[in-house]
Amino acid sequence: MSNRLICICNFVEKKEIKLLFRKGAESTVDIQNLTRAGTSCGRCLPLIDELVAQHQTEKPKIIQKEQDFGL
Repeated sequence: MSNRLICICNFVEKKEIKLLFRKGAESTVDIQNLTRAGTSCGRCLPLIDELVAQHQTEKPKIIQKEQDFGL
């Protein structure tokens, strides 16, 4: 998993956002509330939106894998 810095203003990395998805975050607002990413200059909001959209697409696959392994 890439350790790319997503929000420069608040030093939020991609791996932190991915972890929050695994813990139940579902939206850009969730990520903003949990990390403050996207709440300063806003330049990273398109990146956060992209990660959220990717998560929403992958979510059914993750749930199925967890069910397959009894997690």
